[in-house]
Parts: sequence; structure tokens; C-alpha cells
Amino acid sequence: MTENQFKFGMSEQQLWEADTVYANDALAGNRVLVSGGGSGIGQAIAWLLARLGAAVIITGRDHAKLEAASAAMQARGLDARHMVFDIRDADAVAAALDSAFADAALDILVNNAGGQFPQPAIDFSPNGWRSVIDNNLNGTWFMMQAAAQRWRDAGRPGNIINIATVIDKGMTDTAHTCAARAGVIYASKTVAVEWAPLQIRVNCIAPGVIDSEGMKVYSDEARAQFHKANPMLRPGTVWDVAQAAAYLASDASNFTTGDVMTLDGGGRYWGELWTAEKPDYFK
Repeated sequence: MTENQFKFGMSEQQLWEADTVYANDALAGNRVLVSGGGSGIGQAIAWLLARLGAAVIITGRDHAKLEAASAAMQARGLDARHMVFDIRDADAVAAALDSAFADAALDILVNNAGGQFPQPAIDFSPNGWRSVIDNNLNGTWFMMQAAAQRWRDAGRPGNIINIATVIDKGMTDTAHTCAARAGVIYASKTVAVEWAPLQIRVNCIAPGVIDSEGMKVYSDEARAQFHKANPMLRPGTVWDVAQAAAYLASDASNFTTGDVMTLDGGGRYWGELWTAEKPDYFK
């Protein structure tokens, strides 16, 4: 596989036209917040859920990106708006969710925001480690807890969907994100039990190699090996992840909580993934 075989996501027109198995009104009446919804996987999820009738709020830190992304959805008649805040700041999260719930309660929270960089773990700086843990674990937790508290206080059910990279076998050169994503998955499994009496469901989607903007952080040499990461010998698409999110957002999954839906082409059973170039002594 070469860099040219990665399209780095889907265009807005492709997101508008992509086929889906779901009915156009499958999520009508639902209000959804998608963190990191201005690009990549989060953007695909936001488009699909909005196409299925949900009112969608996309969030992130880049005002210009979010404004452009929500405007593109609105131009096609979708119910979308954006909010700018940093999920790593618990006070900012609380204020943002207060604002979101003030209009009308959220029904679904999709925690997609996060990021990482490939580097041998032995060379991580303290700030590099903290940055990834804050983004991928702490930020996700602040969002989960804040939403759950508001659902509890309002006596309303809720639905949390966390996007957490496959970590079954670990991924070389990304120990920081593996630690964070494992934390998200096991926090989700734990609170799925604690929060079930509150009618709050918590599930995760664990993508493997996905053809998204996130692939841009990896080198050409690393991407050239990514086809070996699963027995299907190809990456998944952002639309694959979006359709999985639509299932967990819908009533079709109303007896599912504490689950991890893995989308990795079978990579957790076979294959290898080196997020930096494979060293000579392992070739």
C-alpha cells in the first residue's frame, strides 16, 4: 500500500451521497454532540447522524474548521451547529454541556476528539505523554462524566459512544495512546454497570487502520506497511466507523452497554501494525 492509496477521509459531497443501510428518520428527534466533529472520523459520524434526522452539535478547538464544517451541513438542509471548547479543561467542558443542555437535553454523546503522534516510547517527553493522556483519556472522561451528571439530574436516559483505537495487541510507537485508549475502554465498561440503573448506556467503537485525516501524522514508510495490519489487507473508511456509530446511537442497540465494537478487518487476530517504519531487526 502506498500513500496514494490513502484518500485521507471523504469529501463533503461524498459524505452527503454515501449509501447507508439506515432509514432517513432513524434518529429523528435526537440531539447529538460529536467532539472532534470538524474533520475525519468525527465529521463522518456527524454527517451520517444528521442525515438520519438528528440535530447535531460538533465541537473542537478550531473555530474556523468547525464553522466551515457546520455551514457545509446546514447548506444541505441538515440540523447542525458548532461549539468551541477544549475537552482537556474540565471547567470548559462543564460550561459547554450546561449550554448544550440549556437549549434541550442531549440524547447522545459521541466522544471522538483526540490525537497522538508516533514515537518510540523510550523517547517520550513528559509533556508529550501528558498531552496524549489529557486529550484521549482525561478529555473523554470529563465529557462522559459531565453528560452523565446532567442526565442523572434531569432524570433522563443517555447514550455515550466513545471512539477508542484498537489496543488488543498494542501498537508500537504509540504507547501513550494505547494507555489512554485502554483507560477509556475500561472506564466505559465499569461505568456501563454503574450507570445502567440511570438508563445511561456506554459503549466503545475500536477502529483499526482507517483511511482518515489521522493517517497524515504517519510517515510514507509507515503507511506503506499498513496493509499488513489486517487479513483484509486494506484500511477501513470513516464511513465504516460512522455506520457503526449510527447503530449504537439507534434504538436497535437499546440492550447493548459496556460493549466494544471492533472495526479492524480482523487485525486483532492476525497481522501487524508499525506506526513508524519497521526496524531492521524485526524484518
